[in-house]
Amino acid sequence: MRIHSIVFLLVLFSTSVFAQDLCNKTGVEKGGFTFETPSTVCVGQEVRIKDNSGGTEVKYIYGYRGEAASKLASLNPTTDTKWTFLAAGQYFILQYGKKNGKEMYYCNVVNVRENNQPRASYSTCNNDVIELNIPNDIKINNFDFYQISWGDGNAPEVVNKSQLPYNKSRTLTLPRTIKIEGFFTAGSNCPSPSAIILPILLPSAFPLGYTQPFYPNIEKIELETAQTAKLEIKGGFQENGYDLFMTPQGQAYSSDPISKNIKPGSFTVSIPDSSQSYCFYIQRNTNCGLEQSAEICTVVLSDAKAVDKQNIISWDEYPTTMTGISNEASFGRYMSRTQTLQKKENGVLLSPISVNSNNGNFIETVDCAKKYCYRIIAETQGQFYYNAFKGQSISKEICLDRKEVHPNPITDAFVTVNNANNVEIKLNDNSSWALNRKRYILYRDNGTAFVKIDSSTTSKQFTDTTIDASQKSYCYKVAFVDECESTSEASPPFCSTNLSEGANGFLQWTSQSPFANSTIKAFEIQSFDENSGLPVTETTQTITTFEPKLDKFEEEAKFRIKAIATDGKESFSNIYSIPVKVKFFIPEAFSPNEDGINDDLAMKGSFKRFTTFQIEIYNRWGVPVFISTDVTNTWDGNYQNTIAPIDIYTYKIYAKLNDGQEFNKSGKFLLLR
Repeated sequence: MRIHSIVFLLVLFSTSVFAQDLCNKTGVEKGGFTFETPSTVCVGQEVRIKDNSGGTEVKYIYGYRGEAASKLASLNPTTDTKWTFLAAGQYFILQYGKKNGKEMYYCNVVNVRENNQPRASYSTCNNDVIELNIPNDIKINNFDFYQISWGDGNAPEVVNKSQLPYNKSRTLTLPRTIKIEGFFTAGSNCPSPSAIILPILLPSAFPLGYTQPFYPNIEKIELETAQTAKLEIKGGFQENGYDLFMTPQGQAYSSDPISKNIKPGSFTVSIPDSSQSYCFYIQRNTNCGLEQSAEICTVVLSDAKAVDKQNIISWDEYPTTMTGISNEASFGRYMSRTQTLQKKENGVLLSPISVNSNNGNFIETVDCAKKYCYRIIAETQGQFYYNAFKGQSISKEICLDRKEVHPNPITDAFVTVNNANNVEIKLNDNSSWALNRKRYILYRDNGTAFVKIDSSTTSKQFTDTTIDASQKSYCYKVAFVDECESTSEASPPFCSTNLSEGANGFLQWTSQSPFANSTIKAFEIQSFDENSGLPVTETTQTITTFEPKLDKFEEEAKFRIKAIATDGKESFSNIYSIPVKVKFFIPEAFSPNEDGINDDLAMKGSFKRFTTFQIEIYNRWGVPVFISTDVTNTWDGNYQNTIAPIDIYTYKIYAKLNDGQEFNKSGKFLLLR
């Protein structure tokens, strides 16, 4: 049936594009060839042609479909004047070459017949009534007329193609043999077709069931996808076809079919709910009464999963009775059912496994480096309405490839920032996945996705040295690869805390949790003692801003945030430094009279940010009386071992700060005695 369908579509395509191809091209020379054999042949017979074109470089394309001249070289042109067509249809032969200095084209048509046997079906009832059907379907019947020999001694009945579809009921004594022959009226090179013999036999003994070759039956149903089923339908060639009924397994059928006028062959239906099994049957009314098939149901693979080194397959077992059809208790009681598991290992089909007593579950230990695919096949046979039936139901295929199996994730992980502003990631592997870990994977958010940045360690700790955590917050996820090379799901995200200074001088920090499976209970704001370097807790709060107090700092104030999780884990932010503004002043007067009070001129304030320093003191005549590069030095009021006189003196200070800025200052003071 599939080959016939393809050929039929080819014929339609060929005729529809013929008007726009080279066969009708103008402004070119016309070639020519004649058939040495009939132009109507059958599949597998040779066609021979004779070139009458008078052209040069003559080539042929058998089965031309309207392609442009630029495409001809890719169509496998040949100089051979003999060709055999392997499928029925109407074909165009294109001849092309050169003639009189121009392009030359010529086309002619070959009709290829199937040369099949005539197709017909019959049904019987009451052991004496025969209904005979010959379908009007060029895919299976292409003869010009038919002769029917009823086996009653009379001359054959002639049925022309124009009389199809043919349907006739006769009362005849059984058993007997009916012979149907097909003939062509037009000349062809086809051999004489063989006749079809329809032996009408008496039914076999009850309760094995009557065997009728054209009694309706759904021989196979296959779930091609979770929501698409293909049915293979057997039955007669009656013109009105069959009605198809569908219902969820175990429920009564509606009186309305889901489709009408279905013919034998393949038929595809949509499955409303992929998690549920659906049952089907077909029926039609005949001159002998109602013909109804047995019920067939889909097999649903409900689950397939890899756990440790085992594959676990679950399915809904095929029913043992036809519960959806009325009168089942009387007519469907003779039904047997077998179930097998079909398994592929790396694409190789293995021997089927019986799963009749598995109660819908199959577990096996596997080589986790391989890919496995599974299907459940249910075979049914028995008797329905006194007729024997067989059916096959095939589930959809489910495959387990360990590269596509993702174990449950690690959720216990957190991030903290060290003193070098690198991010440290620490994890506690709390995944319940039982297989050994080969390595752990670290992912970092690049702004659009989490990208793998490290997968080389079996350690449960990473250090991201490629970033500067003082610049912004960085978010991470972790995962693992097990001994079967399955990569787990990634953990929930967790992010470093970034501390910075806002426009108003307040400290501010990011609020994303640095803990994968815990929320933040509180923030502890810490500063660092300038002498000991140890952290000191300023306050604990839940908001993400803080107004720093800088009075106790001389050089720079350092702060960091400690995030405290609800489960007690701690995570630190980067250290943020605030330079302390230099505080410097010189007294307006001092009295070096050795009374122990204000005897030296000393510089006051905070000087720790100075990296270089120089002070110069001048008398009223501009002579320097004191110069020092040590900010802690004092002037005792003497110059060249002589007491400096009472007077007003000036000073100039030149210094540089640790951030490169210059600090310059000048002023006056009074020396008293």
